[in-house]
Amino acid sequence: MMKKHDNSLFQIGEVTKILGVTRKALLVYENMGLLTPAVKDETNGFRYYSADNMTQIRSIRSLQALGLSLKEVAEYYYDTENMDKLLDKLYELRKMLDRNIQMLQVRSAKQGDFTVHKTVLPRQVCFCREYRCKDVAEAAIKLRDTYIAAARTGKMSMVARMFTVRMTDDLGILDLMCCIPVDESFDGVERMEFDETHALCIYYRGPYEGTAEAMRVLMEHVSKNGIKPAGRLRSVYLEGPPNRGDNSADYITQIAVPIKKFEKV
Repeated sequence: MMKKHDNSLFQIGEVTKILGVTRKALLVYENMGLLTPAVKDETNGFRYYSADNMTQIRSIRSLQALGLSLKEVAEYYYDTENMDKLLDKLYELRKMLDRNIQMLQVRSAKQGDFTVHKTVLPRQVCFCREYRCKDVAEAAIKLRDTYIAAARTGKMSMVARMFTVRMTDDLGILDLMCCIPVDESFDGVERMEFDETHALCIYYRGPYEGTAEAMRVLMEHVSKNGIKPAGRLRSVYLEGPPNRGDNSADYITQIAVPIKKFEKV
């Protein structure tokens, strides 16, 4: 057995100080079979930890920070039969992290800031209707009407954001498809599926009348960098009248264009 005075080992107090983990947590990890001290003195209960143990503890804490329970951490390490369940959980956590990153980008958006960001547009099932609108005011009315119709199906998503898709490349023409996210189970004639896709976007802060300028800047960036769009421009409504009222200067719209992959961005 390794000597407890071995300089390559760490006492439990050193571990708690270096890694910011409690003594109780280390004992829980040990009881669950997640951690085995390099040396354990059965006569006095003293524990000594190796560098590998330290790395293992950091790994456990990283998985916990992602949102996994200790039971799920144990499954991650030792259960090869339930990997699909864990993968699904990690995918959901990744989506949550992506949403949090997006919202931080949204909150940092300033008027006149046309910085281009990388993003991922999620897979969605939507209730969709197409319209030709004479102006932004009519487009807002048509989007509201589509929202009401989708709500009456009883299948509307309570989480995903509604958006519009430009149906022509001419930014002076308001041929729009209004899209309201709904549950997978919706099977009406208005159902459309949108695959998950890489995208470039601008978080535009300001009234809807100014979104065309953000679209122009985004498409100029795409053209200048030789990027091939994989779909049409979308306007995803993140902050608007429901929580900003008539203060249109604080409306935030994600202007996005799907692309095949991130190159030369």
